Amino acid sequence: MEDEEKINSERSTKRFKSKTMKNNSFIAPINNLDDGCLMHVFSFLSPIPDRYNTALVCHRWNYLACHPRLWLRVDQSVKDLSEPGVFPDLKTAVSVARPGDTILIAAGGSHPVSNIQIKKQLCLSTWSL
Repeated sequence: MEDEEKINSERSTKRFKSKTMKNNSFIAPINNLDDGCLMHVFSFLSPIPDRYNTALVCHRWNYLACHPRLWLRVDQSVKDLSEPGVFPDLKTAVSVARPGDTILIAAGGSHPVSNIQIKKQLCLSTWSL
């Protein structure tokens, strides 16, 4: 019985290796996810430091972890507001944010807001220019 279990274990290991090895380099199963799924996974990470550190793994993860859909930005100094994910004021950013989104607020500026109600779970964070 032990020999049979050992053989089954070896077969399972060989199947795993054959599916995850490509040109003798390991391909993690998470990299089999499409970009939309992987970005959804990243959206559950805390922005600082987890999502930031995720962006350091490889080019693809950097692109997805830094995607404007995951980081909304309030920046009054940006003239071209057609840039995705950039908003002139906090009220506008909060109005388009989805639950779980992160809104980065430029540090050092004045962001006057009166009577704003946030009824969804958001992460507000400052960033330096």
